[in-house]
Amino acid sequence: MNVKRNLWVTLACALVLAATGRAQDLRTPEIIEQPEVKLLDEEGAGKLYQVGEHLVCVMEGTPREMGYQHGRLLAKQARHIIHEGYMQKALYGKGYSRDYVMAQSERMEKHFSKAHIEEMRGMVDGLKAAGVDDIPYEDVRTGVTQAEILHYDPNAPPACSNYAVWGKWTEDGRLLHGRNLDWNIQGDAQDDAVILVWRPKDGIPFMMVGWAGGIGSVSGMNARGITIGEMTVTSTDATFDGLPLFLIMRKILEEAETLDEAVAIMQQGPRTTGWNFILGDGQIPSARALEVDAVACGVYGPGDPNENETTGHWTMDDAVRRTNHPVGEEQLFKLARLYADRMNIEIESMEQVRNAIPLLKAQNTWQRYDWLGKQIQARKGAIGVAEALQLLANGPVENDATLHSWVFDPANQAAYVALAGNNPPVTATSRAYTRVDLSDWFSE
Repeated sequence: MNVKRNLWVTLACALVLAATGRAQDLRTPEIIEQPEVKLLDEEGAGKLYQVGEHLVCVMEGTPREMGYQHGRLLAKQARHIIHEGYMQKALYGKGYSRDYVMAQSERMEKHFSKAHIEEMRGMVDGLKAAGVDDIPYEDVRTGVTQAEILHYDPNAPPACSNYAVWGKWTEDGRLLHGRNLDWNIQGDAQDDAVILVWRPKDGIPFMMVGWAGGIGSVSGMNARGITIGEMTVTSTDATFDGLPLFLIMRKILEEAETLDEAVAIMQQGPRTTGWNFILGDGQIPSARALEVDAVACGVYGPGDPNENETTGHWTMDDAVRRTNHPVGEEQLFKLARLYADRMNIEIESMEQVRNAIPLLKAQNTWQRYDWLGKQIQARKGAIGVAEALQLLANGPVENDATLHSWVFDPANQAAYVALAGNNPPVTATSRAYTRVDLSDWFSE
């Protein structure tokens, strides 16, 4: 009896340790702190660099000038991603008709700024200057509207994770923001990945981890220390009549000086569909989690009382994290109704959703949310870049379809970036993270 009891106690302890995850049990990804930096090409004030394994395209000037530099310097990659690579495979290769893609893109274009349209037209001119004359404006436009169109793909793996920590959790109190973009690494988007840096005339310098041919992306940081990353969430309130994800995230980076301003831009919209965001501010430091769709924008801070056990969640001081589901009752109810309709199940009240919380907690998105919180708690006062990367490369957060992964360190104007490999495809978190020093490009 005592032997059996001791075995059960040992097993229980092992399960607790597996759930909490001690720091020494986790794999630490390789970090390339001092990559070689090579200047590959120039166009006016624009420059194309190789930083370690990453292409970095730095654009400077007016919108048209920056677009022209992008097109001329990245013509080879832009043509590939549009005609042969990811956009061809993910859209037209999956059965989306060109008429459908163009129709939805036109609806979103009504909300583009004149500056963004000018930049895309400048890109077309730059592509032509490089000898690529088979990419019209409409294809460049698709580069920033594809996320909404692909948002409805039932085969897409919604598995992104984001967190931001500061204060009592980090080594010196500074903010660190980590993010995995989990998407289809079989679609070859990594072949044309590039770190884009904009230095707009009379504007805030900013960067986005993205792809050639697109003037926006889903990850970024600006020279004021604002950081942003997104996660896919499904909602019943969705439309193509709004500002697409790539551009609303870019707008935050090019306009926001503070965290409050960043949140206000998202609240103002107009938004398209369901997403979660983590917005960080390295100056304060602090961060917010946003749960949005076309009509709602929930904002959650550290220690937020609305992030609680009622919906199977728990809040933290000096930290926020999100995965692919909402914690707020309003958005959670929409998600439950959407899936209930697909399964011919009636969901009429939030009470019915609450009764299903134990089942929902077994889902991968809940497990990642919970795991991140416990891992952060296990590292009080000890999270530096290496520990921040551990949170992305282990446990349920790690998977075999991470297209890009990063930790932003806004206080030091640095980004630690890993991209998925190809031939054969390799998930980003299994590869080395390169430190990209942004300080020179963020100078004003």
